[in-house]
Amino acid sequence: MALKSLSQFNKFDLHEFLQDKRLFFVKAVQWTKTDKKTDQTDVLGSKVITQILEDNTQYLKSDMDNFGEQITIKVRNIAPSAFDKWTPLETEVFVCDVEHVSIFGEYRNQLNIIASVSTKAPQ
Repeated sequence: MALKSLSQFNKFDLHEFLQDKRLFFVKAVQWTKTDKKTDQTDVLGSKVITQILEDNTQYLKSDMDNFGEQITIKVRNIAPSAFDKWTPLETEVFVCDVEHVSIFGEYRNQLNIIASVSTKAPQ
């Protein structure tokens, strides 16, 4: 017999995952959602795409890191133009006020993050 709803008991600690990493801004694009029934598209905010340019995390496998990988953070109610002054691969990005984070994908190797972003480290 297969157990149901086990994934609701998986906890992902985004703070711990990002602790020894440095994220840098790549670009911001519009975040939308389309209702399949009505075909109506709503603008929800921005998707801020970042890249890991430093990863000092101690993984279980010593030859593993996430250097160069991209992480997308969905930011509610903020237009992509709000990030126009951020310079790609030069502006360091900090994730704060996390609303939602989950792991998904066939290999459980994708992140869904809804949060705020800043160029200053959270206190």
